[in-house]
Amino acid sequence: MHNARAYAEIRTIAEQLGIPIATTYKGKSIIAETHPLSIGMVGVYGQRSANTFVGESDLVLVVGAKLTPQDTVGENPSIFDPKRQTIIQIDIDSRNAGWTFPVDLGLIGDARRVLDQILEAVKERHDEKTEKSQRKVSNVQNRKKMLGFYEDPNLYIDSSPVLPQRLVHIMENTLDPRTLFALDAGNNRVWMAHFYKSQQERTFFSPGGTAGMGWSLPAALALKLAHPDRPVVGVTGDGGFMMSVHAINTALQYDLPVVYVVLNDSALGMVRGHQGDRLIASEFIETDHGAISRGMGGYGIKVQDSKDLPNALREAVSSGKPAVVDVVIDRGPNVDDLRASARRLTET
Repeated sequence: MHNARAYAEIRTIAEQLGIPIATTYKGKSIIAETHPLSIGMVGVYGQRSANTFVGESDLVLVVGAKLTPQDTVGENPSIFDPKRQTIIQIDIDSRNAGWTFPVDLGLIGDARRVLDQILEAVKERHDEKTEKSQRKVSNVQNRKKMLGFYEDPNLYIDSSPVLPQRLVHIMENTLDPRTLFALDAGNNRVWMAHFYKSQQERTFFSPGGTAGMGWSLPAALALKLAHPDRPVVGVTGDGGFMMSVHAINTALQYDLPVVYVVLNDSALGMVRGHQGDRLIASEFIETDHGAISRGMGGYGIKVQDSKDLPNALREAVSSGKPAVVDVVIDRGPNVDDLRASARRLTET
């Protein structure tokens, strides 16, 4: 979907028919999640609203998504069920449509062109927004509110160390809405994907599959080279940061003022969380990653209290240098609670 740049087409179809739009993790920001018809990310770490809406649908149009177990909550029939839903999948490769999940119809071609054809068919019957589609939009908005769309008490709790949910919410409210984000692997990308409400289309860039750790730092540099007039923020854990810390040197060499936000829990957080009481090579010594950036000649600051975070982010952006905002986060919150929430939803 991102490759096809079909943002206007999918948005227009949705608006014409009053259809809600859910995204996968890799598809995040195909539509601004402030849009009335955005219902957030579906899947294991998805929004309750997205999982509920998709689960209640009788027809699902899948555009360029793989429908992996993460997307389908382990192929849970309460969300995706080919026996009770009509599933149409658009993909540029004929091998992909229906490969990982059974579908009723595969439409093969560039997503933008296929959606253009669908849009033409839609326009023949809906020359302008109908009263019915407008009612649907209103219903979607009301239902989203009932389902707690992008709401969580931890978004608003200040603390030291910083709750990762609070960190994400502060970033959303502090950074320029035009900011491009490069995520990394691990818990940090889950917190961002679940809690950050994308403000504009095509603002999230994420690794998928295996070997994602350390991706954020060089990816942020590539984004800045491609979009020199846009703010760029790389979000990473302390483990991923140390795997590609040399990217700061490259950023200085080529004058690329990106900002890196490090979720620092002195651990490989996702690995540590799955080890239970027997921890093996998953914890680090306490490290000031901001000091590493300063040592290279960049900007760096360490934040231990969420109340200090907004100013730290503003200073990092305004420094005009490659910058690191090292945020000491609370180890207590667990991304597996999001997974458990998705499971509970499918059981009700």
